[in-house]
Amino acid sequence: MRGFITSRYWIVGPLISTATVGSLTWLVSRIYFQESGQIAALGLGVLIALLLLDRFQDNKADQQESKWFRLYFSLFPCLLFLVYVYLESAFGYFDWGAMLMHADAGMLTPGVVYEYLLHTGGTILVIVVVLFGLGALKARGTLTRGLDVALMAFFLAANPMLTRPISAAIHPNPLHDFLSKRFVDITSLTKPLAETASATAAPRNLIHIFIESAERTYMNEAEFGDVMDPLLEFDRHGLSATNMVQLAYTNNSISGMVAANCGTPLLITFFTTRQYLEENSQFLPGLTCLGDVLKARGYQQNFVTGWPLSFTGQGTFYSTHGYSSLFGGPEVVAAVNGRGNSFGADDAEVLDLSIDILRRAKRDGKPFSLTIAVSGGHAMDGYLTDKCIGKTGLSPQTPNILHAVKCTNMLIADFIHKAEAEGLMANTILALQSDHLSAPSKVTDRLNRYERRNFFSLSGEGIPSKTHTGLSGTIDIFPTILDALHLPPPNGKAAFGVSLLGNRPTLAQELGQTQFDNVIYAEDVLVRSFWQVKPARTAAALGAAAY
Repeated sequence: MRGFITSRYWIVGPLISTATVGSLTWLVSRIYFQESGQIAALGLGVLIALLLLDRFQDNKADQQESKWFRLYFSLFPCLLFLVYVYLESAFGYFDWGAMLMHADAGMLTPGVVYEYLLHTGGTILVIVVVLFGLGALKARGTLTRGLDVALMAFFLAANPMLTRPISAAIHPNPLHDFLSKRFVDITSLTKPLAETASATAAPRNLIHIFIESAERTYMNEAEFGDVMDPLLEFDRHGLSATNMVQLAYTNNSISGMVAANCGTPLLITFFTTRQYLEENSQFLPGLTCLGDVLKARGYQQNFVTGWPLSFTGQGTFYSTHGYSSLFGGPEVVAAVNGRGNSFGADDAEVLDLSIDILRRAKRDGKPFSLTIAVSGGHAMDGYLTDKCIGKTGLSPQTPNILHAVKCTNMLIADFIHKAEAEGLMANTILALQSDHLSAPSKVTDRLNRYERRNFFSLSGEGIPSKTHTGLSGTIDIFPTILDALHLPPPNGKAAFGVSLLGNRPTLAQELGQTQFDNVIYAEDVLVRSFWQVKPARTAAALGAAAY
């Protein structure tokens, strides 16, 4: 019997060690693609060490009393580390500010959360294996007290969720005020125009479409097929930015919108942000953004999205900055008598409502701005509109997210062509852009083979056919649109952005992306003023409340 027990432990021990170390190694390799070979070698070394330790320790005295699982010191640090690994693998980054913004300003809808859990169920299962595997090793005595403490220290030191804020608190960054010296305030553009010829000329209208995750990298037809072809005609007939990188704090939908509308990454201090979002219903009230400038010039401003307006505070952002007509997913579905989808309205419904809004805006005769956010390319698998099923021209074996990206682009092209046919694009500037680079999906490994770039195209009457090849970021879209609307900012600069219609170097060109990201991470001066309500805006809010 003793021989049977001994042989049983000889089998179980290596299995537990292999499952635990193998699972942890696989999880870490998910977020460190470049060093996956080194990580695999390290994991193999740890496994051999555990097996040797398990072989030479004396288990005979306590094996019959040991339990199948025991709590261990490193349990909570291990859980936090695995949470970080999960977020990195599911979303492509970990950012406290973005996480708190999503939690406080509006999370994903339950349907989307369920879909994420469904697609990442395997990763969650492997995380559970690691947690219980370490507990089983503790119960066997392989994970000794000394090893447990060492493992706890490792998980704490290897977790950027903890080390980044601690490091920032201990070592203040000397670049913390760099951006404040480069910030260009354009509040003067919200003041009444002088009666000049340019002021009395017919204002240009604006259609601005944020295309979820439709990065320029998808234009590699050899790799991804013709998913971006529907947009090429617009990209070729105006300004095309071919080297637009993703700067720090511009890596999700709301931060991409802030960058393009306000010329700055989305800088956040949690407690200040929470106060103005919850108590004052204001989003970046201290910033002068595109909507503020256009409101001062009498524009009728409309925002249409398939997501609920509460998602990451998008509705609050646009209402804070001059938009009076807002349609989120539920409102879109109701307006077009549609079916909707798991998070709100699909892209076909969003664009159907948008063409109706465009017709009404033209009839009203006032200058208008129409901002549209479509969502088909959202990770992890995309949302393919029913209208496109079987019509994308892609192989059935092609990942669904590529079908969804092409479908959305087809719908956008159809929307623009319909507007042109009805005469709705006259004296109108068209801005097309990806809100950010695609989050992890089934094609992420293929995207990562190339230099990934955001998509931005600006076309319309008077916009020159030009390719901007210099380094730029989505923050440069703000002054570029102002320039195109004949509202040029001082020296072509607004906030941290530089107009791509001019010849001045962008901050990304001057500093390089790495240095620019570093100064963005370090900034702690301007962020407070961005979230403080301006006196004029406070007075307007009080007046509206009194009314």
